[in-house]
Amino acid sequence: MAQFQCKVDIPAGPGLKDDQLTVGREFFLNCQGEFPKDLKTENLQFVLEAQNKYALKLLGFEFRSPTEADIKVTSYTAAQVNIPNLQLTDGQQTLELGQIQFALVSVLPQQPAAASPGQEVKPPQPFGPMGPASIPVPSLYWSLLASVLGILVLMISYKVFRLVQRRKLLNRLKEHDSAQSPGSEFYAHIRQLQRRNTVFFGGKAEAAHIPEAVDQLQGYFKKYLTRKFQVPALDWPSRLVLKDLKKYHRKTYTEFGIEIKKMLHEFSQAQKDREKLTETDALKISSQSQGLVDKLERAVR
Repeated sequence: MAQFQCKVDIPAGPGLKDDQLTVGREFFLNCQGEFPKDLKTENLQFVLEAQNKYALKLLGFEFRSPTEADIKVTSYTAAQVNIPNLQLTDGQQTLELGQIQFALVSVLPQQPAAASPGQEVKPPQPFGPMGPASIPVPSLYWSLLASVLGILVLMISYKVFRLVQRRKLLNRLKEHDSAQSPGSEFYAHIRQLQRRNTVFFGGKAEAAHIPEAVDQLQGYFKKYLTRKFQVPALDWPSRLVLKDLKKYHRKTYTEFGIEIKKMLHEFSQAQKDREKLTETDALKISSQSQGLVDKLERAVR
């Protein structure tokens, strides 16, 4: 069996006396010898008899070289410790580190000696304040806190940005002012489109007129929503348009929200498939948009 030589190494520490071990103070056993190459350092523990249960506690193990290692330990026994042959095991193999000796002193104050006859005995005084205690906070908690605060700041900034953007966009609605009502303007644009676009002539339409008709219809419908409900439909995506309607026009959203969402989705799909659009697709979208505007005009005055 390999022979080891171990010595006690007490690292210096603030407020601690050099070369004096107190209960709970961490120190090292510096051991030299031939360590097994397959030693499972993560499973190491001391083999101690019952009377030495608190004499030595293993805190860590680190190789300095293949033949030298530092074993980080502490002790909770305020007395002279003498272990004739300290054993270290990983569960499969056991190392005999030899004799380990050290002395620990208590961190508790010493009891005063008995008073001589006629000498006044003063009652023991309570300890003064020991704090404030310093409780380290794991860095992970600080990272989580920073992440949560960052998300909150982003959410608040996003809401403020949307409010400012909405205000600016609504101010731009003056560009779309017209003597006609939103519904009348929508129908007027439809009639103009039907007179100039071959999709509505009843025969074979020019290829370029099909996506052009859908683009025009989408613009007319979004401009109608913009003027009718004071929502920036021309600039915002469908999700934000519906969210704005839900917030500021709850009754309209409750009654027509699904239909408006479907109509905006139809326009979005048509934009994606514009190369595949047919006259029938354009006429269907025209009929759907006019039908929805008819409903909104009858319901919202």
